[in-house]
Amino acid sequence: MICPVCGKEIPEGHMYCDECGKEINFVPDFDPEVENEINATLSGVADELNKEAKLKALRIQKRKEFFSALKKKSTTILLFSATIIIIVIVVTLLLAFHNKTPLYYLSIAESSRNSGDLDKAIEYLVEGNKDNPESTEIIFRLSDYYLEAGDPDKAAETLCLITNSDCFSDEKVTNAYEGIISIYKENGDYDKIVELLSNDENEIAKGLKEKYIPPTPVMSPEGDTYEDSITVTVSKGAPDDEVKVYYTVNGDNPDNSGIPYEKEIVLDAEGEYKIKAVSVNKYGFLSAVAENTYTIEAGTPDEPIIMEASGEYSQNTMIVAVTEPGTSIFYTTDGSDPTMDSKQYISPISMPVGTSHFKFIAYNNEGLCSEIVERDYHLVFARLVTKEQAVNSVVSTLVRLNYLLDETGKEIGVPGHNEYVYRSEIEVEGAGEYYVIDEIRVGNDGSRNPSGRIYAVNTHDGTVNRLGYDSGGKYILITISNR
Repeated sequence: MICPVCGKEIPEGHMYCDECGKEINFVPDFDPEVENEINATLSGVADELNKEAKLKALRIQKRKEFFSALKKKSTTILLFSATIIIIVIVVTLLLAFHNKTPLYYLSIAESSRNSGDLDKAIEYLVEGNKDNPESTEIIFRLSDYYLEAGDPDKAAETLCLITNSDCFSDEKVTNAYEGIISIYKENGDYDKIVELLSNDENEIAKGLKEKYIPPTPVMSPEGDTYEDSITVTVSKGAPDDEVKVYYTVNGDNPDNSGIPYEKEIVLDAEGEYKIKAVSVNKYGFLSAVAENTYTIEAGTPDEPIIMEASGEYSQNTMIVAVTEPGTSIFYTTDGSDPTMDSKQYISPISMPVGTSHFKFIAYNNEGLCSEIVERDYHLVFARLVTKEQAVNSVVSTLVRLNYLLDETGKEIGVPGHNEYVYRSEIEVEGAGEYYVIDEIRVGNDGSRNPSGRIYAVNTHDGTVNRLGYDSGGKYILITISNR
């Protein structure tokens, strides 16, 4: 063994170096090459372990650096994008507000509405519509504001700016029609819906009409006056089970609270019936109203038949009236309407001379009356008496009745004499044609004065009467009697 201190040979079994006194530890002797190999191996293992640790640390470091860079880059991109967007919005708003575009008016109107000033918001949109009449956004928003303000008429009128114009697309026009219909429906203005969609030349309105408005019901028979009971049928005008028909019989306009039409309507009692019917579809929309008036005159007698027609007559004529069995005829000649209290027709009536006006009516046993029948007659006989004969007839009649002493016209105890002078011809109602003769008193001194007595002589038979007037100023005949 060699001393590791001084290098001297140490005898076998010695515990110390004889040269330097170093204590000897007994360990196996290693071959230097083996030791070198062991050291090399251990060193290699340590190097591998250190290298792996370094690579792992490097990978961790790189990953941290990558995510850090990515985070910084994303934040930068987001900030840049947000900045660009804000700039675009600000520029757009600045341009919009500067040019007063629809967006400008919509923005300030909405701001006023949100602050509680709805009237101001409406004013802004009205102004915006004037500046931008092509903007449907302003029109629709303005209509909504009117509804919110409780003015449905203005809301509908506003949407008509679209429906009445050719400047908007079919889609916008259809939407406007739908909005108006919704407003009218909410307020129960179904007639306005019918009027709105009544323009068959407008294809959009025509299409909506077919969709919303049910057809008008059809009633049969036609309205008229009927003597017997009738049966009225009402058809809904379309094979749609979801369309219902409602009607009234008192003249009120029907709706879905009227009488549901389920079977024929029988009218058998006397009276007037004004039937109105309407169709209601599944949308709740009403059709136009169909109406007819039916009058039932059950048991009403026929009007009497008068055989003599109105006209001119020149000879004695009898007026004959005919009616159905079980009825009686009554008539008047003074122009009043006849009743059961008037003169009853029993037998043919002699037509009065001159002008006459008859009214006839028939009553049955139930007290029901017919229509009134009127006749006008003018009976004038041929003149058989001349004017001279009429004057002579007056004088001879007065002599015969002792009014005059003789045909010279002298009266007893009265100075002078009377002359009788033709004045004219007249017609006395119901009596015929007459000559009018005035009585003139001629004094002994030749004076002439009317006596006030007037005579009427029938032109046909020469009958002499005094002529007077009734309270209505009409001519009347006064029979001449003895003194």
